[in-house]
Amino acid sequence: MAKILLVEPKYRSKFPPLGLMKIATYHRGIGDSVIFVRGNDKEIRELLWDRIYISSLFTWDLPKTVESVRYYNGSVQSVKDIYVGGVGVTLLPEYIRDQVQCTVIEGLIDKPNMLGRGSRAIAKIIPDYDILHAIDYEYSPENAYFLKITKGCVRSCKFCAVPKLEKEFGYLTDLTRQVKQTIKAHGEKQHMVIMDNNILAIHDFDKRIADIRALGFERGAKRNGRQRTVDFNQGIDARLIAKNPSLAHALGTIAMKPVRLAFDFLSPKMERDYRKSIALLSEQGFSSFTNYMLYNYNDTPEDFYRRLEINTELNNKHGVRISGFPMRYIPITDTQRGHVSPKWKWRWLRGIQCVLQATRGVVSPNPAFIKAAFGRNEREFFEIISMPDRYIIYRKYYKNKGASDWQRRFRRLSDSGRTEFLDLLARLNKDRKRNQTIAKLKEHRALIEHYYPSSKQTMN
Repeated sequence: MAKILLVEPKYRSKFPPLGLMKIATYHRGIGDSVIFVRGNDKEIRELLWDRIYISSLFTWDLPKTVESVRYYNGSVQSVKDIYVGGVGVTLLPEYIRDQVQCTVIEGLIDKPNMLGRGSRAIAKIIPDYDILHAIDYEYSPENAYFLKITKGCVRSCKFCAVPKLEKEFGYLTDLTRQVKQTIKAHGEKQHMVIMDNNILAIHDFDKRIADIRALGFERGAKRNGRQRTVDFNQGIDARLIAKNPSLAHALGTIAMKPVRLAFDFLSPKMERDYRKSIALLSEQGFSSFTNYMLYNYNDTPEDFYRRLEINTELNNKHGVRISGFPMRYIPITDTQRGHVSPKWKWRWLRGIQCVLQATRGVVSPNPAFIKAAFGRNEREFFEIISMPDRYIIYRKYYKNKGASDWQRRFRRLSDSGRTEFLDLLARLNKDRKRNQTIAKLKEHRALIEHYYPSSKQTMN
């Protein structure tokens, strides 16, 4: 019996680590002892393990994965017994190989022998939910089946990591079998989370919907007196719904909540399909939507603001509630989250981050909220996202305590003067000798004082 340690580094993670959970199922199935931890555990590190698996999530979290490898590298006989895999590692394997010694696993473990000679493919086996009980950390949603029916995606969006993670779209494993196996091993669950990248593209989608209903997740379904939900957590493709309205009807027969749609870019066709999909789904009785909005890619700030306006228009037209979740684009090669696209300014990205900090990451469907948070028009929008952090986050408090003076001075700048000033803020943000640089400035000193009072504080 081998001693196996599973480690999820202490990055922010909403969903449980399915890869580690499937590895747990595999090792326990061959009689091994399995322990799961999050982050660095001193007592665990002092033990000797036959093998350690360490996960990764986003590429900007890879430094934490490297930290975990270094922390536990004395807990195995050989560094080759530390296996590192997951999304981040698959996208940037050389980042790991250049900094630490370990065994790197890229992509899905969907072939035999990837975990050593004689090992089985684990991509299709059910996760071990029991390991989650060993740690004091809450994943969301609780008490849910975490399932995947397909791999890959029929799209090849350049901003998306899926084409590199899962190169081909295709069927993975049967939904009903996954649920029945989970019930047998870990008991029945309240909710269902389907983690496919583009589930609507599967050729027999109607059959999958029928399976979901048969498993007790039809529209309005309850268990133990509580509503059950089906969450396509990677979102459903608005373009496919617009093309095939029968998909909306099928979705209307199950307990789907929330309805997740992406509006990642602004184009006449994308806007038309997005509007049509909202209309079709609202006709099926869906009234609450979650909208992912990518920004800082090839879009402009004006595009971002226009998408907010479109959501407001749709809320009013259909009597629905579309809550926006802006998502800043970060290239898959970026480990620092520092990317600024050519059509954006660093200060604008920081400004949107501050607005979202004040709203806990959500853009309310309330039109009055959107106007207050992002401005009544594009001019106000640009002004808000150019403000110092504290003037954005604590808008009411600073309205007459500095913000009005900042506003007067900022509005006096010409278009070229604003560009120059915003570029200066971006340079100061990275300047290790910021105070000295500010002391030498001949222009914009009064405005800079609002961002760095007395040139002694960091951005606040």
